[in-house]
Amino acid sequence: AVLRNFPSSYEVPGVMGATITYNTDGTLVDGATDEFERHIIHVQLPSDVRLTVLRWNNYVDFRLSMRNTGDLDGACGNFNGSPSDDTTELVFQRDGARVQQSDLLFSHRTDVRLTDTVKKLLDICPPQQLEKAKTECQQEMSGALGGEVPEIQLKSCYLDVCFGSNEHALKMATQLGL
Repeated sequence: AVLRNFPSSYEVPGVMGATITYNTDGTLVDGATDEFERHIIHVQLPSDVRLTVLRWNNYVDFRLSMRNTGDLDGACGNFNGSPSDDTTELVFQRDGARVQQSDLLFSHRTDVRLTDTVKKLLDICPPQQLEKAKTECQQEMSGALGGEVPEIQLKSCYLDVCFGSNEHALKMATQLGL
């Protein structure tokens, strides 16, 4: 472990300008988590790439900041300054629902397991939205994965389509007693 104490910092050997800091400093991703104690990891990398990881009890938020290189697109947007084309649906249209096998950083995909909460959320997805999710996910993922798609990955995609635009899906699930 590199950051054994809180707060602490670490300079990455052999990588000029690369540091990792663990403290309470930083801007939250959204106000929904403002009431909780902050545990924030700041990673500064060469070329002015910054990663901020906000650690919570049951999930993490992260923020990636970098200069626009002109050819970026993905779940966080396309750097054109217009949030109107950064919706889940439009990103899927441009890039597909999942990373292509040839573009994976690691040699394999990890198994996806759905929690009971996720299963219950899928149960309350509006029927019309769920049908849309099934159609879109099957088309997008069969193309992205080159054939048959495991059911567990399809259901994960359904959740994205049903609730992907809901910034506070976890809070909503808690309020619903899920």
